[in-house]
Amino acid sequence: MSPGMASTPKERLHAVLRWSERYTKTDMVYLFTAGWWVNLNFVIVSLLSLLLSIALANLLPKETYGLYQYLLSLSALVGALMLGGMGNAVTQAVARGYEGALRSAVGVQLRWGMVPALLSLVGAGYYFLHGNMDVAFGLGCIAVATPLVNAFSTYNAYLTGKREFRQSFYYSSIVTGAYYAAIFVSLLFLRSAPLLLLVNLGVNAVASAYVYWLTLRRYQPGTATDPGMIPYGSHLSVMSGFSTLLSQLDSVLVFHFLGPVPLAVYSLATAIPERAGGAFNFIGTALLPKLANHSHDHIRQNILPKLARLAALSAAGAIAYAVFAPFLFHLVFPQYASAIPYTEAYALIIMLMTVLNTLTTVFVAMGKKRELYALTVGNPVVLLVFQVPLLLTFGVMGMIVARMAADALAIVVGMVLLVRDASRETALR
Repeated sequence: MSPGMASTPKERLHAVLRWSERYTKTDMVYLFTAGWWVNLNFVIVSLLSLLLSIALANLLPKETYGLYQYLLSLSALVGALMLGGMGNAVTQAVARGYEGALRSAVGVQLRWGMVPALLSLVGAGYYFLHGNMDVAFGLGCIAVATPLVNAFSTYNAYLTGKREFRQSFYYSSIVTGAYYAAIFVSLLFLRSAPLLLLVNLGVNAVASAYVYWLTLRRYQPGTATDPGMIPYGSHLSVMSGFSTLLSQLDSVLVFHFLGPVPLAVYSLATAIPERAGGAFNFIGTALLPKLANHSHDHIRQNILPKLARLAALSAAGAIAYAVFAPFLFHLVFPQYASAIPYTEAYALIIMLMTVLNTLTTVFVAMGKKRELYALTVGNPVVLLVFQVPLLLTFGVMGMIVARMAADALAIVVGMVLLVRDASRETALR
């Protein structure tokens, strides 16, 4: 059916999407269906996140806001020690019919979560002995709640593997709604960074556990498990954990070398570009269950043109943000006008994140552990090498440049690995 012959709006949209496939060389109906629900959730979260950033920046003193961002970074560092890569392994396994992967992965994550929890308590004791009650209390909250949030959030990976994108949106909305409602209400009464962190993590933990229970009750996953899922998920966790661990050090370094106020500026300058870059993550989310069932040759033959088109689209988004950023900051962050040059420069990360995340998804779908290690471990190591001297020399702008340079180099490495992998498999035939 051609676009002009369709009668209802739904049929016309379907016809237009099918027509566009001759140019995109992609299943646009599937991508739109998956992307609609993933992006709808993203849009809602992005708007709420922007409103929350406005509230935090305008209601909290800069020192308190900087401390809150520091505590969030510590939570992310602890989360990096969890089996965070298990989600992608669950999605891949469930896409191939192994629904028992959900319970198996959550059980493993909860047991392993005792390790980062104990490390958090050790850190809390250290800060307590040195008289820093705020950070000590924050680490205590992190020790209890972060492992629960990470484990029970695996429900989303299960739903993605089943391509239940709409149900994933509904369930994610429960968690999102509970979190933002609680944190906005808390801001009316609290001006304490540790107490805001307690609300943040506590509500997330309870809501995630509830939605995990809803998933089990609704879908009643079978017991079939892929024996390779846990080992593969462990590999992915080491990669993602190491990457997250080093990538979160930027906030810690800024806090310790420059202080809480520069960290508040840095956090606002980077938050919106990174959120905008995440707008394209739905492509990787939608691609993973489909790519998991294709041959490596098929993936390689089709992915390079898609990456080129994706890079052009996300680059246009980066330019648009750089133009609009000064108006946005003067309007909603008037106290942080000094962040404008940083956020304009950081706009390029929108394109870099989009391409790098999609490349990583390709290697996950292909099960290429060596390439994934090179990409996900090498990138944060390079970032660490860049960011320390650049931060000490150029301050916040140095950190901005380091983040973008590391991602750009990772993309080059990923493309080289993709081409070399094709040559190696051809030679083995």
